[in-house]
Amino acid sequence: MRVLRTAWLLGVVSAMLLPVYVMIVVASAADDTDLGGLAFNGFHLPGNIAELFSGEGFPVYFRNSVLYCAGSGALDVLFSSAAGYALAQLSFPGRRALFALVVGTLALAPMVMIIPVFLIVKELGWVNTFQGVIVPGMISAFGVFLVRQAALGLPKELILAARVDGAGELRIFARVALPLLRPALVTLFLIHFLAQWDNLLWPLIVANDPSLWSLPVGLANFQSEHGFNYHLMTAAALVTAVPPFLLMAGLQRYYVAGLTFGGVK
Repeated sequence: MRVLRTAWLLGVVSAMLLPVYVMIVVASAADDTDLGGLAFNGFHLPGNIAELFSGEGFPVYFRNSVLYCAGSGALDVLFSSAAGYALAQLSFPGRRALFALVVGTLALAPMVMIIPVFLIVKELGWVNTFQGVIVPGMISAFGVFLVRQAALGLPKELILAARVDGAGELRIFARVALPLLRPALVTLFLIHFLAQWDNLLWPLIVANDPSLWSLPVGLANFQSEHGFNYHLMTAAALVTAVPPFLLMAGLQRYYVAGLTFGGVK
């Protein structure tokens, strides 16, 4: 039984990794006439990656994606943590109704908000600007919900002790709550980063200037610069998958802890 279970798991893992293997094989080809099928026919991946970064477009797209995802992720962590902590630990009129309103916005499809948000960005003069891409994603209802649920599990004794010692709410939030909420905040940053890294629609709408394109938008228009080269496009897709993989691998323990934070009392 154990052997069958192990064989089944190996088969599932192999099936999941097969597309990645084929991607590496195609990205390692010298040109489109020598893709190699399922077997390596030379390993030209470093040269293909160097060709990508020697061009004018791909390095700009890569830089923009890092700036967009890191910037909007950091802003989401900042504002969602403050809002989530306030909804969990502070008493003020309308707190439950406000939280219900925040959670209710999760039922709205993102497409519904595209036009109103774009009109606001246009009135602010932020079309074709970095802030036009970053600022609309600076806080999320999911982030507020996630941090609020985590903040409910904070030891009330620590917060009460800090208040007795005369600490203000801002100091309690910065010195007591944030260190304890670190797993949840890292989880929020990872989820936000991964979602924005693959976001094609909003950067495509608000940024018409190629110098402001992100990787998804740039890859969608990649064939106009290099022609329809399968090996270069696959190498670009492979490079695009590396930063999320490294980020997830490096912060995995915080991610798991963040998802289970407050789950066990």
